[in-house]
Amino acid sequence: MGRGGRNLTWRQRVNIAIGAAKGIAHLHDGIKPSIIHRDIKPSNILIGDGFEAKVSDFGLVKLGPIGDQSHVSSQVKGTPGYLDPAYCTSFHLSPFSDVYSFGVILLQLVCARPAVDSTRNQPNYHIIDWARPSIQKGTIEEIIDASLLSEPCNMEMMLKMGELGLRCVVKKPKDRPTMTQVWQELEDALYSADNFNKQPSRASRRTIGKFPRPAEGHRKSLDPDYSQSFVSIDGVGYQKFRVEMDSISFQSTSLRCFKVNSAGLIVDNNKNLRGTSEETDREQVR
Repeated sequence: MGRGGRNLTWRQRVNIAIGAAKGIAHLHDGIKPSIIHRDIKPSNILIGDGFEAKVSDFGLVKLGPIGDQSHVSSQVKGTPGYLDPAYCTSFHLSPFSDVYSFGVILLQLVCARPAVDSTRNQPNYHIIDWARPSIQKGTIEEIIDASLLSEPCNMEMMLKMGELGLRCVVKKPKDRPTMTQVWQELEDALYSADNFNKQPSRASRRTIGKFPRPAEGHRKSLDPDYSQSFVSIDGVGYQKFRVEMDSISFQSTSLRCFKVNSAGLIVDNNKNLRGTSEETDREQVR
């Protein structure tokens, strides 16, 4: 954020989140008694030459609960915007207080906005309140950092990170995930995204844009200004486009439906053109 910064790719952001989450999880679960950081914020996450994340600044750390204890009592310490409201009102400090702070950072990695924005019409407009409606609707493109759109970006991964951020900042601390769960979910989502892109049979279905050469005597032409919008069918993304044709033959079993001007063409499992119907406002799938 801010001037003079360097744009990070979506993958770099995910890897930074995973590395930082592992560091905080080590404080919570890898040390006995556990350690609560109490000041998790972007400036306390350092980035190395290889963009590996390191958690720093342990000036406010406090020993966590022992045995059957769920929390320790403590005066409120930390940075506004990242402080857990439950901790502020009850003075009950637990590892979940760090989880809340990290949830704010996850939202910042997606949106590249300050935790609290004082420049808007609404004073002290928190990033949680600003990002929540779009994340809950699944329209991550409404709030995503614009610099991520200058190159290919895995929007599903960004939405996953935003959704996880909202889970980290829920009102009741016990309803939040642990930091171990946070980094594991991020790693699993990244692994799934990488494996999806490596499967030719599935990847070839993500974008419809290549067809076998039509039989002689058949003609098709693509509008050079075809739409760049996408639709999703059964979790698979398809690119929309317009085609003008007299007729066309199909050899692909992966093509299930597309629009030709105002007519919808349906292809059955036997690769036969079954019929046409006027469909202008929805995709047909058989």
